[in-house]
Amino acid sequence: MIEQPALAPEPRSTSWRSYWPALWILLVLTLVAAERLRLLSVPLERDEGEYAYAGQLMLQGEPPYKLAYNMKMPGIYAAYALIMAVFGQTTEGIRLGFMFINFGAIVLMYFLGRRFLDRAGAVAASAMYGLLSVSPSVVGMNAHATHFVVLAALGGILVLLRAQDTGRLSRFFWSGVLFGIAFLMKQPGGAFGLFGFTVLLWSAWHEQPRDWKTNGLRLALYAAGVAAPIVLTGLILWRAGVWDKFWWWTVDYARVHATALTWSDGMSNLANYIKHVHWDWSFWFLAMLGLTIVLMEKRRMEDKFFCSSFLFFSAAAVCPSLHFTAHYFVLMLPVVALLAAKAAAMAAARLSGRPLALVRAAPWIFLGILSIGDIWSHRLIFLEWTSEEAAVQMYPDNYFQVYPVIADYLRTHSPPSATLAVLGSEPELPFYAHRRSVTGYIYMYDLVEEQPYRQRMEREMISEVEQGRPDFIVFVNVFFSWLPFPSGIDNGIRAWLTKYCESQYEPYGVVTFPPNQYCFRPDCLSLVPAGNRFITIFRRKPATLNPNPSKSAP
Repeated sequence: MIEQPALAPEPRSTSWRSYWPALWILLVLTLVAAERLRLLSVPLERDEGEYAYAGQLMLQGEPPYKLAYNMKMPGIYAAYALIMAVFGQTTEGIRLGFMFINFGAIVLMYFLGRRFLDRAGAVAASAMYGLLSVSPSVVGMNAHATHFVVLAALGGILVLLRAQDTGRLSRFFWSGVLFGIAFLMKQPGGAFGLFGFTVLLWSAWHEQPRDWKTNGLRLALYAAGVAAPIVLTGLILWRAGVWDKFWWWTVDYARVHATALTWSDGMSNLANYIKHVHWDWSFWFLAMLGLTIVLMEKRRMEDKFFCSSFLFFSAAAVCPSLHFTAHYFVLMLPVVALLAAKAAAMAAARLSGRPLALVRAAPWIFLGILSIGDIWSHRLIFLEWTSEEAAVQMYPDNYFQVYPVIADYLRTHSPPSATLAVLGSEPELPFYAHRRSVTGYIYMYDLVEEQPYRQRMEREMISEVEQGRPDFIVFVNVFFSWLPFPSGIDNGIRAWLTKYCESQYEPYGVVTFPPNQYCFRPDCLSLVPAGNRFITIFRRKPATLNPNPSKSAP
């Protein structure tokens, strides 16, 4: 069982001072809200577009993996669907709902901090998580699945620790349920489920006298809790008739994708990420100091094990595929914030007997200076950029800001039954347009990577487009929408698209950049630049219009 640490005693008080942690947390939430609300209309990026489109289909009664394919687990699609059901199917609605997800994690970080720290340390842990979770270093303004994993995992950890305190068997089960939900949000969330199991096993082994009958029941209930939401989701998908698609994409193909990179590729990705972290690394170094303090303490073996294993499994959640994408590191922010706060709290405890108030407050002043420095290092996005400027600067050469304009034109110039085929990795476009894609291939990356299923997937995508007879085809000629490697592997798709469009489609519009120029007329192809950055829109010729435009994609 995890005990409370022996830090400076805190006398009980009924005065307003007893509420100061809540006031500080409220201040942190207010500052985070101010920043998120200021950038509420930042255009969706690709992952968000995928989640939003899949969630939109779910709100229309379509199960995941039927009309949109990807390796992600279905929990994040359901979470987006719930957010959009409450706040609306808009960019602003998604970001507003996501803000409350972030709020939940910030508050839970305080309660997790109280398991190991005094109130000041717990507030510091919560505040540091809040600051790091909005940082550009983890593209914190975007509603990535990793934030949803963190919320569920923190809930699971707190319920598990409370279950150990009280011994109530039902809490072991519900803790497992929360860890199972973390896995359903994104596969790396499963690492936190293993963390919970490890904590239980360690506690059972070190309990004196050992009671394997009781602890075996706890472990069984915990495992049943983890399995419950996963099995229930599988049954729902099986009942909906998409089990085979779900398994192939999230297990068979996901395994191929996760092992595609070599060790040298992974180290290159990690080095590239580290170069862009800037001032945020001060908190990571402080966390390393906090871990050192924990490990050097002569007592409190429970704390040593919990913190070191929490760090290990958090890192394990980031590392398996070696992609080291920025938002993956959100999964490490809770343990970084907790350990950094531990370092500050222990320094404050050492200085608590000094006569000068300034000396006693020095660790918290230092932490405040670090926070101000971090905010200043990101001052452009935090204080100056507009939503569109933020999208341009965070994702240069991706042009996410053009897709709402294209979608708005298509939505206002076509019936609700019109269908699309987006040749490019831009699932946010059918979401914005409220029009279905005739192909479930919402990313082109899978079709241009050198992987064993490439040709099969290419043929399937082409077949779905030809059979679905979309009313519009949007070809995104942007490097980051394809990322072909090795270069030129997508020539088969381009050759097919050229022939298919010449026979059955006519030009309808062009977007060129930079600068962003929109032209929605049949004669716009003359504006296509010699470079490789443009978007062309084709409309089915009147003589070949889809006789059944309301038909769903296969």
